[in-house]
Amino acid sequence: RRDMADMIMQLDQVVKKGSELWLFNLVPPQERINLLKDEGNKVTLNTVNLTVKNAVGNPIVRRHLKCLEELNWDGSPTGDTITLDEFNSLLILADSAAVKNCTGMQQSDSRCLASLLIMQDIQRELRQEKLQMSPQDKRCENNGIITEILDSRTRTLLKVANCKGYVMSNIIVSSAIAQVAEDRDMNAVIGELLSAKGNNVFIRNIGYFLDLSDKTDIDTNVFSFWDVALQARQFNEIAIGFKAAELSYDMFSSEQMLNPLNKHEKRTWHAGDVIFVIALNRD
Repeated sequence: RRDMADMIMQLDQVVKKGSELWLFNLVPPQERINLLKDEGNKVTLNTVNLTVKNAVGNPIVRRHLKCLEELNWDGSPTGDTITLDEFNSLLILADSAAVKNCTGMQQSDSRCLASLLIMQDIQRELRQEKLQMSPQDKRCENNGIITEILDSRTRTLLKVANCKGYVMSNIIVSSAIAQVAEDRDMNAVIGELLSAKGNNVFIRNIGYFLDLSDKTDIDTNVFSFWDVALQARQFNEIAIGFKAAELSYDMFSSEQMLNPLNKHEKRTWHAGDVIFVIALNRD
């Protein structure tokens, strides 16, 4: 993909030094060097925090996913291997041809969904094996898998597959372009939010802004969203939405969580409620 090098450099800015990025696909390592350079249009990757590791295989073939073997850029094995349960996060990207030509989006989504289901099942097996050997091992918990989706109709299938992490990349890009086309000043705002540095969107616990320690007097926890937003401003943050503790993210759409209606109405806030804010990334 043409944007692969850009994604790697962006990721390099937000991870800790010494992190590893494993690239697993059918492209031989020797060919990846030229592809990452985008036929000479981009410079050679020079990561600071990331170590890029190559593995070759089919992401929809189970035996290829069970254990990844690292290869040098010349294609020779290094002897280093890794299993899916050892990753902190996994990202399934759409097919490059579908992204480039905007065709075959359903086929690309089908491959992403198939890969997702196989990876989830492999993670489940590995987790059960480790739990039998060490029941107290917290590392046996499932690591999140995020998949890129091009066709909005695939969203229904993702709910059936119990996939909570997915990115509708086409919608994000088209929405950003539309906003910039209407108002060029939005380019600075969107660029700030989507870059590794500067202001980002954070999820804060309501206790970050309100003192809910006094459980004897519930009335002390009654505030409007505007009141919470004012408290957020004291921290130089902008409150843009909230979610009640008893409700899951699956039950809400972005329209319900962000820029809520009736901001002036009082409500009782409980521990576990979260506030969505725009704040400066100080890491």
